[in-house]
Amino acid sequence: MNVRVACVGGAVLDRVYEVAALPGTDGKSRASSYREFGGGMAGNAAVAIARLGGQARWWGRVGDDAIGAGVLAGLAAEGVATAEARVVEGAVSSHSLVLSDAEGRRAIVLYRSDGLDPDASWLPLAAVGGLDAVLADNRWIDGAVAALTAARAAGLPAVLDADAGADPRSREAVQAASHAIFSEPGLAEIYGTSDPDEGLRHAAADAPFVAVTLGEAGLRWRDARGGLASLPAFPVRAVETVGAGDVFHGAFALALAEGQPPEDALRFAAATAALKCRGSGGRASYPGRTAVEDLLRQG
Repeated sequence: MNVRVACVGGAVLDRVYEVAALPGTDGKSRASSYREFGGGMAGNAAVAIARLGGQARWWGRVGDDAIGAGVLAGLAAEGVATAEARVVEGAVSSHSLVLSDAEGRRAIVLYRSDGLDPDASWLPLAAVGGLDAVLADNRWIDGAVAALTAARAAGLPAVLDADAGADPRSREAVQAASHAIFSEPGLAEIYGTSDPDEGLRHAAADAPFVAVTLGEAGLRWRDARGGLASLPAFPVRAVETVGAGDVFHGAFALALAEGQPPEDALRFAAATAALKCRGSGGRASYPGRTAVEDLLRQG
């Protein structure tokens, strides 16, 4: 079922250094390897969707520099349509420094370009009617609100990837979404509580369906009756967790676009993210459909 999903938000270049342990104080650390990968929440989600058999479009902004050209080329190489992206003259494209340790933990320093105009009026929202779902991250709130609002008006799933360290207006994007999926830090930051259950109760006043990913602890969501439900994480040895949340959100949006109920879509997304963590190499470790379905059959 070749469904169509537009992913709105960030795509960056990740510069990844593997270290024995994440540094906690001043000093020097020696990297055992260095690699460059395409990254960014919406960009990674689009790649995950394409890898799982969907048609993905990326609607976002890059500068007219070598980094931006590389970001677009990387997405296109993965089968993601980028013709509707915007190249901003004179802007430095966003990029990040990633430290990844032997346990699969990571530390990320993101340079988010101030030169990327936040105006969302250029988005091809007339094309939303020809899609099956829209996914947005909370790195570009004006774009997220515009695209998610258009998706809901068209009766489509409007999925928000709500992480921490984003725009303080993130709650506006939650209110525009039909399905808001938070990271644990993102939920705490947006709703001012370290208790995920309390955070979900607050979030449920803003979006019809809300869930929070909890890493090794699995995930929690509000079910159709307003109660709280849980799903344990799939047991895998984590090798590299960079991008796992982005993969989760892309798989979730794809499953909704295919007509899967939200609870089934969460399980599909959790299996996809677990398999991603088992591999390394950035987007090279994103699983295909067959591997995900095999894991789901195994339970």
